[in-house]
Amino acid sequence: MELRGLGLWFETCKPYLVLTLNELCLAVFMILIQFILSKGVNALAIVVYEHIVATVVISVLAFFLERQKRPPLSVKILCYTFLLGFLQTLCQLLLTMALQFIGSSYESIGLNSKTAVIFVLAVAFGQEKFQFWSSNGQAKIWGVTSSTAGVLVTVLWTGPTILKSTKFPSFQVDSDEGYVGGIMIIFGVLASCFWNILMGHVTRVYPADLSLTAMMTFFGTIQIAIVTAIVIPRSSWELQWDGGLVLVVILFGGIGIIGLSFYVMTWSIHKRGPVFTSAFTPLLIVFSFLLETIVLGDSAHLGSIVGAFLVVVGLYLILWAKADDMKKKNEITADDMSIHSPLI
Repeated sequence: MELRGLGLWFETCKPYLVLTLNELCLAVFMILIQFILSKGVNALAIVVYEHIVATVVISVLAFFLERQKRPPLSVKILCYTFLLGFLQTLCQLLLTMALQFIGSSYESIGLNSKTAVIFVLAVAFGQEKFQFWSSNGQAKIWGVTSSTAGVLVTVLWTGPTILKSTKFPSFQVDSDEGYVGGIMIIFGVLASCFWNILMGHVTRVYPADLSLTAMMTFFGTIQIAIVTAIVIPRSSWELQWDGGLVLVVILFGGIGIIGLSFYVMTWSIHKRGPVFTSAFTPLLIVFSFLLETIVLGDSAHLGSIVGAFLVVVGLYLILWAKADDMKKKNEITADDMSIHSPLI
């Protein structure tokens, strides 16, 4: 009985634990990438090696774990996964390259604006409806406004130094490089938002999360490998191992981030929906800020703190509105069932 109760508690808490650990792993990975890129390692080559590792690991898991429940493939699903792989790879590439020019805490703030961007895109594509003057509609509008303002404050205003650490050397970059990194983050976030919108549809058509992730990663690996082979010289493929740290980053990025992290996101969207999944993204700001300040010794500026606050406020306004939508939808469904249910 005790084991049964413990198992039930674990099943209830599993989404919370998994998504929290996912954000922590992503923050650690961003710090590691930022560090090795400062040593001169080529970002394109890193992304290719990560995708190769992820493709192998996820394909093996999908082959054994979903052999009996994998739906039959079709040309339509292959086209979807090819496009999803492109968006996934583009997002990963831009966000990795951005860490050459901008800190991980700034990138985490940009990533937290995804919910607002997804909402705008959903309205543009007719997937989201709202009443302008209702409390629900106003929450969505002000949520988008607050998130947008937070990103602009972070990019355009540094502000005075709030916390300065001198234990480790700083990796701060100048403002011009910061603008380049900001542009990369913007396009990376857009690619991720289109991925989320399309993924919500594809998971309903093809409900095999591991197999779907494996196909996306496989197509993404081919795409990024071709581009990298054309763009970078052969010498850039020979990575500086730096005492094994680069190998650790490649394995961590391939298995933990591109592989398992994207699978966790796919699983969570499939099981609990995009709103629940998005609710954990502000943890990335907290983890990135702590790691960047304590480990890398970067300074904390007022601009990034104010921007992060505005983005988080905007995020939770949108999440509250979406949760209210789901509540009203469930109430309508329950009323319809009670009306049409038989009396006896």
